[in-house]
Amino acid sequence: MGRGSQLTENCDIAVAPLRLESITVKHGEVVDCLSFSYRDREKLPHTAGPWGGRGGQEITINLGPSEFVTEVHGEYGSYYGHNSIANLTFVTNRGRHGPFGIVDTSGWDRFSVPIKNNSSIVGFFARTGDSYLSAIGVYVRPF
Repeated sequence: MGRGSQLTENCDIAVAPLRLESITVKHGEVVDCLSFSYRDREKLPHTAGPWGGRGGQEITINLGPSEFVTEVHGEYGSYYGHNSIANLTFVTNRGRHGPFGIVDTSGWDRFSVPIKNNSSIVGFFARTGDSYLSAIGVYVRPF
């Protein structure tokens, strides 16, 4: 979700994900960067990212063996003339992580990607631009 901008880079994974293991977000006034680790169908480990800029405070969410992501939501808009993700929140079957980024977002657009029962978010793709994360999408897998 998010608009992206003209000066962007598309970021994606090469190997299909089976299970999401961790999510790392760098954030300050907006979401600067995203990376994550996952296992593929052969249960081999992979790391994607970092996608975005180098700034911001780094937070890592390590998912437990029976924990899975059921929703991603946040807000996006213009930050100093560049399309950016203002904040991200990850919801799992065990709780909520975030929001990461700015919380006072009056005038920003909201997005939410809730996942239906019997499925989970197992990976991400994104667009980056000008040192920030400008858009994010999810890969979903049924149980």
